[in-house]
Amino acid sequence: MKLLRKFKRKSLYQKSLIVFTLLISVASISFLVYVFNSMIIYERNLVDNYIKYLADSGKLTESINNDLFEVSKYEKKNAKIKDGVKEIFKSDDLNIKKNSKLSNDKVFAYDLKINDKLISTVSLKSTKTYTRMAILKVDEWEVENIETYFEDGIYSYEISVPNNYKVYVNEKELSSSDITREGDVEGLERLTKHIEICKSKTYEINNLVYKPIIKIVDANNKNVDYKIENNKIVVGANFKEVEKFADAKEYLKEDFDVLKLAENWSLFLTDDLGGSYHGFFKLTPYLIEDSYMYEMAYGWSHNVDITFVSSHRLKNPVFTNEEVKNCIIYNENAFSCEVTLEKNMVVSGKDKVDEMNDRLYFIYYNGGYKLVDMKSIES
Repeated sequence: MKLLRKFKRKSLYQKSLIVFTLLISVASISFLVYVFNSMIIYERNLVDNYIKYLADSGKLTESINNDLFEVSKYEKKNAKIKDGVKEIFKSDDLNIKKNSKLSNDKVFAYDLKINDKLISTVSLKSTKTYTRMAILKVDEWEVENIETYFEDGIYSYEISVPNNYKVYVNEKELSSSDITREGDVEGLERLTKHIEICKSKTYEINNLVYKPIIKIVDANNKNVDYKIENNKIVVGANFKEVEKFADAKEYLKEDFDVLKLAENWSLFLTDDLGGSYHGFFKLTPYLIEDSYMYEMAYGWSHNVDITFVSSHRLKNPVFTNEEVKNCIIYNENAFSCEVTLEKNMVVSGKDKVDEMNDRLYFIYYNGGYKLVDMKSIES
């Protein structure tokens, strides 16, 4: 009321100035709001941004039905497919990339992926174009088509574990009907070709709506750690691990010089072992005929490529920085160890170090230990 009385006491000029100032202020604020809103609308309606807006807002799921697939019995109660799709579209892991093959002048197509798995392809087309602030052209978009790829559900997993382990999904134990195959523990196939070590079972769990809680327990009912890679979980048996080879020898059937065999193998590869067929017959007592390592050695010793090994000489000492460590005892007849060594050479007048950093796998077969597999260790 005081302000109103003060305003009435003003002269006409003062009143006019105040009203004009207020009008200018309101107009300026309105213009700024218009500019701000125009920039927001313009930025959001850029086609690359608009598809992200649709995914984040949940609008992409409006046309999706709740009967895309039959929900798994291991899913949580009252899980709705539409809500699950909406959640995965809003995930931070969602990767949106333009599909240039499906796009043209009128339609823009985008692939939506989670961890490189294609989950949806969305096509947008412009229905209207108008101008804001005289310079900004804004397109209005509509979803022309949306394809979803949830044949196995929103989440699906392949889980391989030893046959005496148990797997729980959302606190429900998987049953034998979920097993798709049984066999040897993954990664030990070249050993189990000759002896039995441990069997495994593989489950396939499909048609999950939400990311599940997966628990794996061993034969002693203890929780087992695992990693998920490309929707696969592979858990090896809980084999005994021994850091030093000297300590691992107590689990072997007889004393065995792993390092000497590794040295001979290294020499064989550079044609320095000597003997018939480049030293092949010096290795055969430690190989199983027709096995993977036997065939590899035979092929190298009988192949013309071995004659093209660079001319060189071995230094003295030949081997340095040798170590056998991180042994795994699979059972009384099988083990593996990491072997590292450096073979010192002179090639074309220059020093050269040939390194070995591999895991060597052995089984006790026909009265002695045989080399049946070798895998490079990635640093």
